[in-house]
Amino acid sequence: MVNHSDQEPVSVILIVHNEADTIEKEIQDIQKVILSRLPGSELIIAEDGSTDGTKEIITGYLQNPDIIHSTGGQRKGYTRALRDAMKIAKNPYIFFSDTGSKFDMDDFWKLYERRRDHELIIGVRAKRTDQLHRRFLTLAYNFILRKYFKVDVRDADSGFRIYNRALGDKLCSENWMNTALISSELTLRAKFSGVRIGYVEINYRQRSGISRGLPPQKMLNAIIGVLKNFPRLKSTFSSVTYPRLRR
Repeated sequence: MVNHSDQEPVSVILIVHNEADTIEKEIQDIQKVILSRLPGSELIIAEDGSTDGTKEIITGYLQNPDIIHSTGGQRKGYTRALRDAMKIAKNPYIFFSDTGSKFDMDDFWKLYERRRDHELIIGVRAKRTDQLHRRFLTLAYNFILRKYFKVDVRDADSGFRIYNRALGDKLCSENWMNTALISSELTLRAKFSGVRIGYVEINYRQRSGISRGLPPQKMLNAIIGVLKNFPRLKSTFSSVTYPRLRR
Protein backbone atom coordinates (compact mmCIF):
# COMPACT_ATOMS: atom_id res chain seq x y z
CA MET A 1 0.00 0.00 0.00
CA VAL A 2 1.11 3.57 -0.64
CA ASN A 3 2.30 5.45 2.44
CA HIS A 4 0.17 8.58 2.22
CA SER A 5 2.16 10.29 5.01
CA ASP A 6 5.36 10.27 2.98
CA GLN A 7 4.44 11.20 -0.57
CA GLU A 8 6.63 12.90 -3.13
CA PRO A 9 5.36 14.90 -6.13
CA VAL A 10 5.58 13.62 -9.67
CA SER A 11 5.76 15.24 -13.08
CA VAL A 12 3.18 13.57 -15.32
CA ILE A 13 3.91 13.66 -19.06
CA LEU A 14 1.45 13.11 -21.90
CA ILE A 15 2.46 13.25 -25.57
CA VAL A 16 -0.67 14.31 -27.43
CA HIS A 17 -1.51 14.35 -31.13
CA ASN A 18 -5.12 14.52 -32.35
CA GLU A 19 -6.72 13.18 -29.15
CA ALA A 20 -9.85 15.34 -29.05
CA ASP A 21 -12.04 12.31 -28.29
CA THR A 22 -10.15 11.28 -25.15
CA ILE A 23 -7.85 14.05 -23.87
CA GLU A 24 -10.40 15.80 -21.65
CA LYS A 25 -11.21 12.62 -19.72
CA GLU A 26 -7.52 11.82 -19.37
CA ILE A 27 -6.74 15.26 -17.96
CA GLN A 28 -9.61 14.93 -15.50
CA ASP A 29 -8.52 11.43 -14.47
CA ILE A 30 -4.95 12.61 -13.83
CA GLN A 31 -6.22 15.58 -11.81
CA LYS A 32 -8.43 13.33 -9.69
CA VAL A 33 -6.16 10.31 -9.29
CA ILE A 34 -2.71 11.92 -9.06
CA LEU A 35 -2.51 15.73 -8.85
CA SER A 36 -5.13 16.06 -6.13
CA ARG A 37 -3.40 13.46 -3.95
CA LEU A 38 0.24 14.46 -4.47
CA PRO A 39 0.71 18.18 -3.70
CA GLY A 40 3.31 19.84 -5.88
CA SER A 41 2.77 17.48 -8.79
CA GLU A 42 2.41 18.79 -12.33
CA LEU A 43 0.95 17.64 -15.63
CA ILE A 44 3.03 18.42 -18.72
CA ILE A 45 0.97 18.08 -21.89
CA ALA A 46 3.27 17.97 -24.90
CA GLU A 47 0.73 18.74 -27.61
CA ASP A 48 2.33 17.95 -30.95
CA GLY A 49 0.65 19.60 -33.91
CA SER A 50 -2.95 18.50 -33.42
CA THR A 51 -5.54 19.65 -35.96
CA ASP A 52 -8.73 18.14 -34.52
CA GLY A 53 -9.51 20.57 -31.68
CA THR A 54 -7.19 18.99 -29.11
CA LYS A 55 -5.32 22.27 -28.57
CA GLU A 56 -8.53 24.12 -27.77
CA ILE A 57 -9.56 21.50 -25.22
CA ILE A 58 -6.18 21.67 -23.49
CA THR A 59 -6.31 25.49 -23.42
CA GLY A 60 -9.45 25.28 -21.30
CA TYR A 61 -7.47 23.66 -18.49
CA LEU A 62 -4.47 25.97 -18.42
CA GLN A 63 -5.89 28.19 -15.69
CA ASN A 64 -4.81 25.37 -13.38
CA PRO A 65 -1.18 26.20 -12.42
CA ASP A 66 -0.36 22.49 -12.15
CA ILE A 67 -1.00 21.96 -15.89
CA ILE A 68 1.68 22.98 -18.38
CA HIS A 69 1.08 23.09 -22.13
CA SER A 70 4.40 22.32 -23.78
CA THR A 71 4.21 22.81 -27.53
CA GLY A 72 5.84 24.58 -30.45
CA GLY A 73 5.08 26.19 -33.78
CA GLN A 74 5.52 22.99 -35.75
CA ARG A 75 5.23 19.27 -35.16
CA LYS A 76 8.22 17.81 -33.32
CA GLY A 77 7.45 14.12 -33.50
CA TYR A 78 6.92 11.77 -30.57
CA THR A 79 10.57 11.30 -29.59
CA ARG A 80 11.56 14.96 -29.54
CA ALA A 81 8.34 15.94 -27.76
CA LEU A 82 9.09 13.36 -25.05
CA ARG A 83 12.68 14.54 -24.59
CA ASP A 84 11.63 18.21 -24.36
CA ALA A 85 8.94 17.39 -21.81
CA MET A 86 11.33 15.35 -19.67
CA LYS A 87 13.81 18.23 -19.66
CA ILE A 88 11.33 20.68 -18.13
CA ALA A 89 9.92 18.26 -15.55
CA LYS A 90 10.70 19.63 -12.09
CA ASN A 91 9.83 16.83 -9.67
CA PRO A 92 11.85 13.90 -8.27
CA TYR A 93 9.84 11.41 -10.32
CA ILE A 94 8.61 11.46 -13.91
CA PHE A 95 5.50 9.47 -14.73
CA PHE A 96 4.83 8.92 -18.42
CA SER A 97 1.60 7.56 -19.89
CA ASP A 98 0.54 7.04 -23.48
CA THR A 99 -2.73 8.69 -24.41
CA GLY A 100 -5.90 7.26 -25.95
CA SER A 101 -7.46 5.99 -22.69
CA LYS A 102 -5.59 2.71 -23.07
CA PHE A 103 -4.50 2.58 -19.43
CA ASP A 104 -6.31 2.63 -16.10
CA MET A 105 -4.85 5.66 -14.33
CA ASP A 106 -5.44 4.04 -10.93
CA ASP A 107 -2.64 1.62 -11.87
CA PHE A 108 -0.24 4.53 -11.38
CA TRP A 109 -0.23 3.77 -7.66
CA LYS A 110 1.03 0.23 -8.26
CA LEU A 111 4.16 1.75 -9.81
CA TYR A 112 4.43 4.68 -7.41
CA GLU A 113 4.59 2.54 -4.30
CA ARG A 114 7.81 0.94 -5.65
CA ARG A 115 9.47 4.22 -6.68
CA ARG A 116 12.23 4.02 -4.06
CA ASP A 117 13.19 0.45 -4.90
CA HIS A 118 13.88 1.05 -8.61
CA GLU A 119 15.14 3.86 -10.84
CA LEU A 120 12.69 2.79 -13.55
CA ILE A 121 9.35 1.07 -13.00
CA ILE A 122 7.58 -0.29 -16.08
CA GLY A 123 3.90 -1.14 -16.27
CA VAL A 124 3.74 -4.52 -17.99
CA ARG A 125 0.62 -4.81 -20.13
CA ALA A 126 -0.57 -8.12 -18.69
CA LYS A 127 -4.32 -8.00 -19.30
CA ARG A 128 -4.56 -6.82 -22.88
CA THR A 129 -7.69 -6.39 -24.95
CA ASP A 130 -6.06 -4.76 -27.98
CA GLN A 131 -5.64 -6.36 -31.39
CA LEU A 132 -4.05 -9.81 -31.61
CA HIS A 133 -1.39 -8.68 -34.10
CA ARG A 134 -0.21 -5.97 -31.68
CA ARG A 135 0.10 -8.48 -28.85
CA PHE A 136 2.07 -10.82 -31.11
CA LEU A 137 4.43 -8.05 -32.23
CA THR A 138 5.06 -7.04 -28.61
CA LEU A 139 6.03 -10.60 -27.70
CA ALA A 140 8.23 -10.98 -30.77
CA TYR A 141 9.94 -7.63 -30.30
CA ASN A 142 10.75 -8.28 -26.65
CA PHE A 143 12.09 -11.73 -27.53
CA ILE A 144 14.43 -10.13 -30.08
CA LEU A 145 15.57 -7.52 -27.55
CA ARG A 146 16.42 -10.19 -24.98
CA LYS A 147 18.31 -12.36 -27.44
CA TYR A 148 20.19 -9.63 -29.28
CA PHE A 149 21.21 -7.53 -26.29
CA LYS A 150 21.39 -10.47 -23.86
CA VAL A 151 19.34 -8.71 -21.21
CA ASP A 152 16.28 -9.59 -19.20
CA VAL A 153 13.58 -7.05 -20.06
CA ARG A 154 9.78 -7.22 -20.03
CA ASP A 155 7.45 -5.13 -22.17
CA ALA A 156 10.34 -2.76 -22.88
CA ASP A 157 8.26 -0.37 -24.99
CA SER A 158 5.36 -0.03 -22.57
CA GLY A 159 4.07 3.53 -22.46
CA PHE A 160 3.26 3.51 -18.74
CA ARG A 161 6.31 4.05 -16.52
CA ILE A 162 8.03 6.04 -13.80
CA TYR A 163 11.62 7.34 -14.03
CA ASN A 164 13.45 8.82 -11.09
CA ARG A 165 14.93 12.28 -11.60
CA ALA A 166 18.57 11.20 -11.86
CA LEU A 167 17.82 8.61 -14.53
CA GLY A 168 15.61 11.03 -16.46
CA ASP A 169 18.37 13.64 -16.50
CA LYS A 170 20.93 11.09 -17.62
CA LEU A 171 18.75 9.81 -20.46
CA CYS A 172 18.05 13.35 -21.67
CA SER A 173 21.80 14.01 -21.83
CA GLU A 174 22.31 11.15 -24.28
CA ASN A 175 21.81 11.00 -28.06
CA TRP A 176 18.76 8.88 -28.74
CA MET A 177 18.90 6.94 -32.02
CA ASN A 178 15.32 5.95 -32.77
CA THR A 179 12.26 7.95 -33.72
CA ALA A 180 9.89 5.03 -33.08
CA LEU A 181 9.58 2.62 -30.14
CA ILE A 182 11.68 5.08 -28.16
CA SER A 183 10.59 3.71 -24.78
CA SER A 184 12.33 0.42 -25.57
CA GLU A 185 15.56 2.29 -26.33
CA LEU A 186 15.29 4.17 -23.05
CA THR A 187 14.70 0.87 -21.24
CA LEU A 188 17.88 -0.55 -22.76
CA ARG A 189 19.85 2.59 -21.92
CA ALA A 190 18.64 2.33 -18.33
CA LYS A 191 19.50 -1.37 -18.19
CA PHE A 192 23.04 -0.84 -19.44
CA SER A 193 23.50 2.04 -17.00
CA GLY A 194 23.24 -0.50 -14.23
CA VAL A 195 20.06 0.83 -12.65
CA ARG A 196 17.34 -1.22 -11.03
CA ILE A 197 14.28 -1.79 -13.23
CA GLY A 198 11.03 -2.96 -11.67
CA TYR A 199 7.99 -4.43 -13.40
CA VAL A 200 4.35 -4.20 -12.34
CA GLU A 201 1.47 -5.85 -14.16
CA ILE A 202 -1.26 -3.44 -15.29
CA ASN A 203 -4.39 -3.45 -17.42
CA TYR A 204 -4.31 -2.39 -21.06
CA ARG A 205 -7.24 -1.94 -23.38
CA GLN A 206 -7.68 -1.27 -27.06
CA ARG A 207 -8.21 2.36 -27.90
CA SER A 208 -11.14 3.41 -30.04
CA GLY A 209 -10.14 4.17 -33.63
CA ILE A 210 -6.69 3.78 -35.14
CA SER A 211 -3.42 4.42 -33.32
CA ARG A 212 -2.30 8.07 -33.44
CA GLY A 213 1.31 7.28 -32.66
CA LEU A 214 1.91 4.14 -34.71
CA PRO A 215 -0.99 3.07 -36.96
CA PRO A 216 -0.93 -0.52 -38.29
CA GLN A 217 0.32 0.39 -41.77
CA LYS A 218 3.43 2.03 -40.27
CA MET A 219 4.10 -0.45 -37.49
CA LEU A 220 6.19 -2.96 -39.44
CA ASN A 221 8.30 -0.25 -41.09
CA ALA A 222 8.93 1.31 -37.69
CA ILE A 223 10.10 -1.99 -36.23
CA ILE A 224 12.39 -2.60 -39.21
CA GLY A 225 13.88 0.88 -38.77
CA VAL A 226 14.55 0.23 -35.09
CA LEU A 227 16.12 -3.16 -35.82
CA LYS A 228 18.51 -1.52 -38.27
CA ASN A 229 19.80 0.65 -35.43
CA PHE A 230 20.48 -2.33 -33.17
CA PRO A 231 24.18 -2.72 -34.14
CA ARG A 232 24.93 0.96 -33.40
CA LEU A 233 22.99 0.80 -30.15
CA LYS A 234 24.75 -2.39 -29.07
CA SER A 235 28.11 -0.84 -29.88
CA THR A 236 27.25 2.05 -27.55
CA PHE A 237 26.36 -0.31 -24.74
CA SER A 238 29.44 -2.47 -25.29
CA SER A 239 31.81 0.44 -24.73
CA VAL A 240 33.77 0.12 -21.50
CA THR A 241 33.43 3.88 -21.06
CA TYR A 242 29.62 3.83 -21.09
CA PRO A 243 28.70 5.84 -17.97
CA ARG A 244 27.06 4.15 -15.05
CA LEU A 245 24.39 5.88 -13.02
CA ARG A 246 25.27 5.99 -9.33
CA ARG A 247 22.41 4.63 -7.25
